Amino acid sequence: MPEFDATLLTLLSGTCLALLVGVTVALVRVSGRLSRIETLLQHPTARPESAESVSTDTESSNSGAFELFLSEDASRRELTKGEQFSAYRKWRQQKGMNWSNS
Repeated sequence: MPEFDATLLTLLSGTCLALLVGVTVALVRVSGRLSRIETLLQHPTARPESAESVSTDTESSNSGAFELFLSEDASRRELTKGEQFSAYRKWRQQKGMNWSNS
């Protein structure tokens, strides 16, 4: 019986040590993330670009293409909005700027 108790004690000690190491690693990772969040909150200019600014950049590049379309032919500015957009879609198709359906 004492042999069984020694083996059980060894297994229990090893398990407790492994759990302690796991909890310590988890606490270190959480601490690192919290310090990173704290740094971001203290220095708002160090934040990476948000999704809103990326979508704004995409919209401005699209409007740039529309302005290019309008500037190629001055008569396009005199068309109604519906006719402009229809001609713009055709122009984009001809220039290969549209996504393919495949």
